[in-house]
Parts: sequence; C-alpha cells; structure tokens
Amino acid sequence: MKKIAIVLGLLLLIGGSSYTVYNYNKSQVSNPNNIVSNENSSSDKKSNNNIKNETALKISKTKAMDFKLKDLNGKEVSLSDYKGKKVLLNFWATWCSPCKAEMPEMEALYQQTKDSDLVILAVNLDEDKGTVQKFISSNKYNFPVLLDTENIVASKYQIVSIPTSFFIDKEGNIVDKHIGPITIKDMKDYINNIK
Repeated sequence: MKKIAIVLGLLLLIGGSSYTVYNYNKSQVSNPNNIVSNENSSSDKKSNNNIKNETALKISKTKAMDFKLKDLNGKEVSLSDYKGKKVLLNFWATWCSPCKAEMPEMEALYQQTKDSDLVILAVNLDEDKGTVQKFISSNKYNFPVLLDTENIVASKYQIVSIPTSFFIDKEGNIVDKHIGPITIKDMKDYINNIK
C-alpha cells in the first residue's frame, strides 16, 4: 500500500511540474515581456515563414549577457570572444531526448559552416565533464561544447525548457530565440535573418 501511495505521489509531483513548466512556456510565447512574435513584422514574417511560430520567438534586440565557461578541454571561453561573428547559443543536456534529436542537425550545420563567420556554442546544463565528454565522443560531435555545471548561465538566460537556442548577431545582440528541437533548415533560416 505504501508503494502505491509513493508512486501516486511521484506521478502527481511530475504531472504538476510538467503542467507548471508547460503553462510558463505557453505564457512566455503568448505574452512575453520583451519578446515579440515573428508575426509583428512583415519583413520578418516573409523571411521566417517556414519557422514554426509557436516555438520561434523574435526578440527585440537585446544585448546578450556575457559569460565565461570551460569547454571540454578545460579552456575558458567567453561569449565576448566571438564579437564580430554570428553565434548560435544552444542549451542542452545528455538526458534530454529532444536535445539528442537535434544534435545531428547541429553537427551537420557545424560541418557546413565551420570555416564561416558562424560560431556554434552548445552549453551543457548541470552535468559533469565525464558524462558530457562520453556523450560527445560516442556520437562523434565536433562543435564546441561548454559546461554550465552550476546552471549559472542558464539562469542568466532564463532557461526553463531545453533545448533552447539563441541567435546572436555580430554586435552581440540576441535577435531570435527558439524553444524546442530545431532542424538544420530552421537553423539556417534564423542565421540568414541575422543582419
């Protein structure tokens, strides 16, 4: 009897948490503070017509917060190191199924653009270096991975759902945000919209 009560309690806790996150994300999409839907600008609407509106968010140009994190080689990396380049900043974790689904797309984009003015930074949340290194090596991913072991950067960027991707222009401004897994085609659409 105690086991059934524990299982029911856990199910209620998980269900309540999922409901809370879902409603929070829904409110962020429908009524964000400084985020405007792609439908607000006719030029943005034309250029983003293939990106799903429920997960594609247009940000009124906001300065991206700088941060310093270590990569898998122990090198400290700052976002400001990439001023003058376009940046795809992606937040993910190895246990996240939607994150795993988009990783091959991100690797394909990395291979196609590694000699361009685009930088991909995949920020892993709350996992140790060994776990992340094993995942990246076993999948033969080559894009840069940064470790946010204490979720400090995730907190700065108000990450409530992963994967979440930010698209940053050459001046260091966030110009787009996408919540949920993303295809290489949509990644390219966002990148092409960066002025």
